[in-house]
Amino acid sequence: MTDISHRPVCRLVERALLSALSGLNFGTALNYDIYRFGKIDSTNSYLLELGDKGFPEGTVAVADEQTSGRGRFARRWEAEPLSSLLFSILLRPVFLNRDEVFILTFSASVAVAEAIEIVTGVKTELKWPNDVLIHGRKACGILLESDFEGEKLNYVVIGIGLNVNQAVFPDEIKTKAVSLSMAAGRSFDREELLSSILLRFKEVYESLKERDFYSIMKRWRDKCLMFGKRIKFSVAGKEIEGVLEEVTDDGAVSVRTSSGVLKFTAGEMTISEFNRPGAGGIT
Repeated sequence: MTDISHRPVCRLVERALLSALSGLNFGTALNYDIYRFGKIDSTNSYLLELGDKGFPEGTVAVADEQTSGRGRFARRWEAEPLSSLLFSILLRPVFLNRDEVFILTFSASVAVAEAIEIVTGVKTELKWPNDVLIHGRKACGILLESDFEGEKLNYVVIGIGLNVNQAVFPDEIKTKAVSLSMAAGRSFDREELLSSILLRFKEVYESLKERDFYSIMKRWRDKCLMFGKRIKFSVAGKEIEGVLEEVTDDGAVSVRTSSGVLKFTAGEMTISEFNRPGAGGIT
């Protein structure tokens, strides 16, 4: 018996989405082939397979439900079926060096944050390196996975999980997570959000091709409200506390500690308790 559980339902999009997404492909910029699923294990895993098979950049997988969604540090991504926007984008950014791939995470964060504000009017903020927040609570996470041969970049998959109409979260994250509908008091169309995010990312990706990293990082920094706040930074099993000074154009974070300014390119940041917003805070 042939397994069709992960087979794309249509080369572009199913008819119900055509009107919302038909304006995405124009000119010579990044164009999209969108594959939609009712249920899948992971849109990232699916596109990693397609990346190995040589599928072109701009291939997108969208799902109503994921059974094995994941975030950073192999954490499970929880989402009610039909409530969240869950999708991944396959890219082949041959113009990037290995140490420049980080810029794709910041680019995706900017595209998501700006699209949310355009579609919903809800104010967003960004947290290093890959979270979109609303009122200090996490609304979206971004996971980047890359395939290299030595120093040669073959492809990148960017996974995006956005809480759109989710009303209930697991107990362990319910004070730290938020959905767009919870923030705005009304529900939103996931396909409209998908279209807006992909359009914003298309524009950002063109800036990357021109190697305009500065403008992208500036847009990211303009939405980061953590500068000057006391944070805790976890890296390699150690926890460091200090004040967030800056995020540089190479994606690194600078933290002023009692022993001086330290720079990190990897790790996890949390905001110290006395800096937390009244409702929940971030993590």
